[in-house]
Amino acid sequence: MKQLRIVVSSTRPGRIGPKVAEWVAAQAPASKWEVELVDLSTLPFFDEEDMPRNGNYAKAHTKAWASTVFESDAIIVVTPQYNRSFPAPIKNAIDYLFAEWDAKPVALVGYGWTGAGDATADLTKVLGHVKADVVGSTGLVFTQDVTPEGELTVGDERRAELAGLLDALASRVDEPAVATV
Repeated sequence: MKQLRIVVSSTRPGRIGPKVAEWVAAQAPASKWEVELVDLSTLPFFDEEDMPRNGNYAKAHTKAWASTVFESDAIIVVTPQYNRSFPAPIKNAIDYLFAEWDAKPVALVGYGWTGAGDATADLTKVLGHVKADVVGSTGLVFTQDVTPEGELTVGDERRAELAGLLDALASRVDEPAVATV
């Protein structure tokens, strides 16, 4: 069984990220994926003494986060778009680690008034820098696919896009990219 971690990247009060992540989890076929939701609200701002590239993690929360990423076969990041980009907690979470991201299959699911295209494009760049294997993204649009309160009304087109991302992740797990560390 493939291990899929779905990361909720928003930590704001009133956030709808957990609802979107639960919907994403429900779309992952149980015959292929063992799914776990990961909430970044418990990860503090980076507080390690050493650089992530060195892998000398001292703090329990860093070790737990590193284990979550390393032990997953694939990751989906669920992100809103705030001020034309992604929220700070996901950048912080990416920056905590280095080697764990190398060749890790990642897909992005954005949500917001414009489907979070800017957020997912920016995240693709950042994840590419740490050598994650970003397979693609999709975006849920407020009032079309999801309400600002988190009511999901996702149509067939977006469901098909997510199914394609899940298939791409499964393919990468079955035939992984070569790690570069």
